[in-house]
Amino acid sequence: MQSVVQVQRPPLYWVFSDTWELFRRSAIQITRTPAQLIFVVILQPVLLIVLFKFVFGGAVNTGDTSYSNFLIPGIFVSNSVLVSAIAAVSIASDMNNGVIDRFRSLPMVKSAILGGTILSNTIRSLAAIAAMLLIGLLVGFRPDAGLGAWLAAIGLLMLLTYSFSWLLAVLGLMAGTPEGAQQMSGLIWPLAFVSSVFVPAESMPGWLQAFASNQPITQAVEAVRALLLGQPVGNHAWLTVVWSVGITAVSVVLAGSLFRRKFG
Repeated sequence: MQSVVQVQRPPLYWVFSDTWELFRRSAIQITRTPAQLIFVVILQPVLLIVLFKFVFGGAVNTGDTSYSNFLIPGIFVSNSVLVSAIAAVSIASDMNNGVIDRFRSLPMVKSAILGGTILSNTIRSLAAIAAMLLIGLLVGFRPDAGLGAWLAAIGLLMLLTYSFSWLLAVLGLMAGTPEGAQQMSGLIWPLAFVSSVFVPAESMPGWLQAFASNQPITQAVEAVRALLLGQPVGNHAWLTVVWSVGITAVSVVLAGSLFRRKFG
């Protein structure tokens, strides 16, 4: 009589395994809904590039740096934040169509339900970076960065997307519906505009400049801009990491609390 040997796995193994499976599910959804990738993730930042480069760019004083070189790194960062809205809508949609209830009935780690969606959203932003870089080169963006600087910049962008996706997941859980999640995600837009994405923070009024200079998006913009243009990075890179880790830590706790309250 043969005996069945059950392999015992540590809990951490199942956290990563289940998160990976949910990530694969979300990645498959990306390939099956190309319209979302094209219009939300790629077309939106491309339109921002065209608008600010050719409509407002001539009125913005960026010193010795061309406006294209000033703008494109900022668009990289702003889109990495704004694409996080997809996480809020995806989670709210899963809440409404019963997918989360089906997942909860399976023998899986419950945190993977949120973690897989958010991880796929981070990878999704890479497609946007490639599209924005191509358009940026066409409108005059001329980076001066080696491989190490590019990898550091992309790492910061993905970390920023990951942290804000957790924050938007909280808003998605609070909203409860895809429509409500989409509307609540609009709260991120003012943060992107009141930053150094489109204009230097120094050009803003004193009271607004203080806020714009010390918020996470501006720190990320200055870090990515310096890395890609071969300029001194200063404290901006590690401040971006601190902001991202802090946002992630707080958002994970809030998202977990909301998830348990809604689904037990």
